[in-house]
Amino acid sequence: MRSISGRLRPVRRCVLLLAFILVGAAFNSQTPPTERNAILISWDGALREHVRADLARGRLPNLAKLVRGGALVDLDVTGHQTDTKSGHAQMLTGYDPALTGVYSNGKFKPIPSGYSIFERLHQAFGKHGLTTIMLTGKDHNLGSSPPGLLGQGEPYFLVRPGITVWDGDQMRPASVVGEKAVNYIRAFANPGRFFLFIHFADIDLGGHRAGEDSEAYGNALAECDRWLGRILTELETQGIDGRTLVYVSADHGFELGSKNHGNAPHIFLATSDSSVSQAGQQRDIAPTILQAMGVDLGKINPALPGKPLGLATGRTGSARHQAR
Repeated sequence: MRSISGRLRPVRRCVLLLAFILVGAAFNSQTPPTERNAILISWDGALREHVRADLARGRLPNLAKLVRGGALVDLDVTGHQTDTKSGHAQMLTGYDPALTGVYSNGKFKPIPSGYSIFERLHQAFGKHGLTTIMLTGKDHNLGSSPPGLLGQGEPYFLVRPGITVWDGDQMRPASVVGEKAVNYIRAFANPGRFFLFIHFADIDLGGHRAGEDSEAYGNALAECDRWLGRILTELETQGIDGRTLVYVSADHGFELGSKNHGNAPHIFLATSDSSVSQAGQQRDIAPTILQAMGVDLGKINPALPGKPLGLATGRTGSARHQAR
């Protein structure tokens, strides 16, 4: 018979492992905004109710780690169709369709030059010393194709020249996008600063193929969570986790039990940014990130319609795990 101490060793190992998992992402909120990096990750089509349910079941351990020291708040998509083109246009600019020209997957034009997060960061801090990267997993809806006979050009045609590294216009799974994301972190970790946008298409594709309540949809969420873990680990390996904010959101949700997202405004924002303390709208993502990286929002023209999701009083955490 095994001794009591022998039988307890696996328990102790589980306790130690649990303690490790419960440690939040190690961003240091004392890092001056003008020294911070930021990573914005889009889980295309991730419905917040499904995300919260999987978090409660322990199926998204890396997202749980991220928000433990930061925040998880509800966002709503407003002012445009709940689809990929218009959702990402608002996420990456902070503007409504009247300014971006992107109303839906079928009604769009190129976003005006200078309106994106990437370009706003370069306007504030210059092109030297701050690298911007856009990495996507779809060859459509986040494209940069020029005007042709049938249209005026994809949304990022005019934005692309203002981004340091463009890695898009290709259809690829999380395994490819995730590995590329890790490699970009390695390449640009030091010196200087970076803003990295990462788009994972897998959840949306799983929902369209099999439905929001399907195994395929849940597995795609788990796969994106696995790559979030790889990204967080790489930040630690490079020694920049303390000065790199991470944000995870979605362009749109999914209709419950459906293969469609024609009316799916329920999304979320999960982040290591502990200043995030209230629910909001998709248009609030851009000003939240820009302010966190030290951009003076008062100097942005046209003015952003959204607001940073932290309270002006400095109170944090009141809505970290807020539910609606």
